[in-house]
Amino acid sequence: MKKIALLYLLINLSSFSQSIKELETTIEMDFDFGIQVQNEWKQREQLLKDLESEKKSWDNLTAKETKLFERYDETYMSMWDIEGAGCSWYCGAGDYTVTTSSELAPNGKIDYKAKNLTDFSYQTAWVEGKNDYGIGEKIEFVFAPNHPRVTTIKIANGYVKSTKAWKANSRVKKLKLSINDEVYGIIHLKDTYALQAVKFKKPIGYADREDYEKLKTRPKWKISFEILEVYKGEKYKDTVISEIFFDGIDVH
Repeated sequence: MKKIALLYLLINLSSFSQSIKELETTIEMDFDFGIQVQNEWKQREQLLKDLESEKKSWDNLTAKETKLFERYDETYMSMWDIEGAGCSWYCGAGDYTVTTSSELAPNGKIDYKAKNLTDFSYQTAWVEGKNDYGIGEKIEFVFAPNHPRVTTIKIANGYVKSTKAWKANSRVKKLKLSINDEVYGIIHLKDTYALQAVKFKKPIGYADREDYEKLKTRPKWKISFEILEVYKGEKYKDTVISEIFFDGIDVH
């Protein structure tokens, strides 16, 4: 009987491990918030002021000035903005909340709260609050039932506001992804100073959307993450994620 029980356990464990997907990220864009970029944004801000005061006009911009707007879309208000003022999936999405299992205590006026994960700024960050590397710490997003479905998860891994801060602090190597409290897969994040994305063939969320009033009465749905492994920082154990945001369907 013991042999049969052991065999049954091994079969179940094998089946469970096979059902968990191994999810590799793709690189969306490299980060660059260095001195040159900061200076170019200052030039762009001054140019926008000159256009607003009519010291300049859109018709007589120099080639260099035109390139500034080509490089930095005028719909963005800051170099730290994740989403500009132009139309995007977030025109009809964003009705969700985020909570974390811990957070690092503030350092003066700088905080490391869960809200920083969803403030659409690369300048701020969530930092887990454990004494070690934050293994087992969790992030949970709760969505309204009628929220547009998610097809892409985007992660700014590490403290991306500067390369110095990114190297000094720990970054996530593996995240366990769960959907409605059921383990979906393991996200393998690259140790690179760039925005990373995981894309899904089957959208996350409710697919039956014909009866919108009925849809709104259904239970909320969740996407959650758990830190499994990290890339160790050169100076700090603290594990950091600057931003998690989404893209999807059901908006336009």
